[in-house]
Amino acid sequence: MPLEAFSPTSSIVGILTGGVTAVDRSLLLSHGTAQTRAVQSIQNSFGFRIDSALAKLNSTTAAPLTDALRRDQAILTGRKERLNDSIDVVNKSLRQFQYLKNHVYHLQSQITALEKGSISASALAEDWDNKLRKINQLILAADHAYKDGGQYYHKNLISAMSRTSFRPQSFFAPYNSNGDTLLIGGVYLGVDYYLTETSPGTEFWNSNTARLTSERATGTLTEYTSYPDTPSGNTEDVTTINFTGFTDNASGNDIVTFQRADLTDVTASITRGGLGLLDAWLYDDFQTSVDVNAITRAKADLEAAEGVILDTEADFKADLQTLQSRSTLFDSLIEGIEKEIKQRLTDIQDDAEAEVIALQLEFQVAQFGFTLLASRGNTLIFSLILAQDNRAGDVVGSTADLGEAVVGSALDIRA
Repeated sequence: MPLEAFSPTSSIVGILTGGVTAVDRSLLLSHGTAQTRAVQSIQNSFGFRIDSALAKLNSTTAAPLTDALRRDQAILTGRKERLNDSIDVVNKSLRQFQYLKNHVYHLQSQITALEKGSISASALAEDWDNKLRKINQLILAADHAYKDGGQYYHKNLISAMSRTSFRPQSFFAPYNSNGDTLLIGGVYLGVDYYLTETSPGTEFWNSNTARLTSERATGTLTEYTSYPDTPSGNTEDVTTINFTGFTDNASGNDIVTFQRADLTDVTASITRGGLGLLDAWLYDDFQTSVDVNAITRAKADLEAAEGVILDTEADFKADLQTLQSRSTLFDSLIEGIEKEIKQRLTDIQDDAEAEVIALQLEFQVAQFGFTLLASRGNTLIFSLILAQDNRAGDVVGSTADLGEAVVGSALDIRA
């Protein structure tokens, strides 16, 4: 629009605004600017809400119930690990049983060979003591190390913790998810014994025959005034002890009499541990010159040892089956909790995705509505301004001009 050379109605505002000199026209233009700013503010608000929903979707935050399930699962997993350790302990012991039975069977066959004259009594005595050592080595091989709470522990169900009480180790294995436990009782299956003097004194005698590692080593009896801290200093070679008698005592400990190297006669009670087998010298080295029942006693002791091994093996196998069934139970419980956690996390994820989609749709609808509103408002504003411009100088614009202005303003808004 050409500027007037001079007009008393012209002003700086009119010149700068392209001829807008009326107050109502300025207000119309200001209204359009405010409307645009309002739309931008609402867009920013929706953008913030959508970004927050996306952050929630991408986060790993779980519901309190899911956290509780995780804790329960961790507890069950810890119990399952201890249960697996228990299974390993029992299995480690069970792997020794066939070897233990083989040693007993071997000694039984050797006694038969002695009775048939196939081997000598001295050969059987040497073989007997060596087999006792091998039995004890098998017992040591059943030791199982496991880690619990950052520390290592050792368990051996067929060994003894004391050479006087012969008490075996036992342990409690996890039984269910409620914290109940199953007692797995150990049974000492090694060979050991000690003598307690009844005459001439009350000393304690301990043998190392079955604990030696060399087959040709000679066993020794060691005397103690107080076991195990105070040895008296007296020792006796088991191959040179003068065995003088043996008395079976059905109601208590058996009694042995022997003569020491200094010719002191000793009477002592025998306390057996484990399989109940004794050193060969306590069977008169199978000579039967002093004790005619020595071989009969050896047979009976081997039969009793075999019975202990078989009974213990059956008990351990039953314990193992129970533990394995418990392990399966723990597996199903842990798996069930894992499935529930995954489902809950999936639900949480689905809810978060739904929230994002809903916000996006809401934003699109709002954006469309405000665009439409802005388009209509701006069209009205520009049509009014155009009408005002066309009246300047008392010149009225054509209807076509007004239409082009309206359409153009709408197109500008959509862009």
